Amino acid sequence: MPPLYAHDPFLALHQAMQSRWLDLPAALLSTACEGWALALLGLVSFGSLERHAKNLAAAFLPFALALIASGALVQEVKDLVATPRPLAVYGPEQVRVGLEPLYMFGFPSGHSSAVGTFAAYAALVYGRRVRWVIALMVLGGLSRVYVGAHWVADVVGGWALGALLGILAYALAVWASPGGHLAVLRRTYARKAGDGQRVPAGAAPEVPRGP
Repeated sequence: MPPLYAHDPFLALHQAMQSRWLDLPAALLSTACEGWALALLGLVSFGSLERHAKNLAAAFLPFALALIASGALVQEVKDLVATPRPLAVYGPEQVRVGLEPLYMFGFPSGHSSAVGTFAAYAALVYGRRVRWVIALMVLGGLSRVYVGAHWVADVVGGWALGALLGILAYALAVWASPGGHLAVLRRTYARKAGDGQRVPAGAAPEVPRGP
């Protein structure tokens, strides 16, 4: 059975994208997709959409736990699959390293998994108001190919794993608290969508109040 990366388009894509004008953006995107950076970004972006600290905590905590799970699970899969990185296969003659040279196991990409978790979870919680997270996921994953850190398969696998964790975190949070903030957001958005209404960016949906 050929290795996972046998027909990976990494080399063609990596070399085609190279430009000194993209070095800094790619480095910044890769850094933005680290777990700590995404946790901070999530805290800031969720905070901009919530009016109360209690609601922010309800939205942020499941995401933070999903990020932690992502980091732990990625490491387990890396050790299990044991896929070498592009640099270890092609060498520095063909792989232009944009950040630190990496030789340890590659599949799946931890950065891609983390940003996949963020994108899936944020999109489920806030919908179109955070549609920029999809662009961050795609560009962040491409940046890992650009800097020579991962195969394309590593990135796609990371996206899939992260998205699954983000969806699972959201589903568990709604299941655990059917009357909680995330469930209220879900019902409110569904009702407004059915009525053909839009929720203005930055505005929290109305929370139903008891008598």
